[in-house]
Amino acid sequence: MTISRLSTPAALLCLFVATQSAAFNLITEDEARLPSAYQEGKRAGLTRGPGIDVASPAGTVQKNGVALKVQFKSRGGVAIDPKTVRVVYMKNPAVDLTDRIRTHVSGTGIELDGAQVPTGAHQLRVEVGDAEGRVSSKLVDFNAQ
Repeated sequence: MTISRLSTPAALLCLFVATQSAAFNLITEDEARLPSAYQEGKRAGLTRGPGIDVASPAGTVQKNGVALKVQFKSRGGVAIDPKTVRVVYMKNPAVDLTDRIRTHVSGTGIELDGAQVPTGAHQLRVEVGDAEGRVSSKLVDFNAQ
């Protein structure tokens, strides 16, 4: 049966499933070859910006099927502003990955499965702000094999 013979809701469901199951490149080979802009994770002191907890990736991961799972925590009851979320690949020049992950961002975090990255060491910087303009960032280091 072709999609044209399916009802509109069924056709949309097929399109959604096909889109969701297709892996995408979070980081391209060309981007991975750029010079590193690696930064050490430093604590600069107390921040009133949102908290950022990274569940994955961490350590060594498979290059096919990388998950980016980040939880945002509001402070003082101030709402997270999902429009402020940025994910940057720490290269020189920096590579803004935000548009690639935008559909996986919510006010509670980032929930992305099945991304592909090249083999090697990678560092991302995740940034988020709240409704009062306070911004926090966190570095995410991982190796893909």
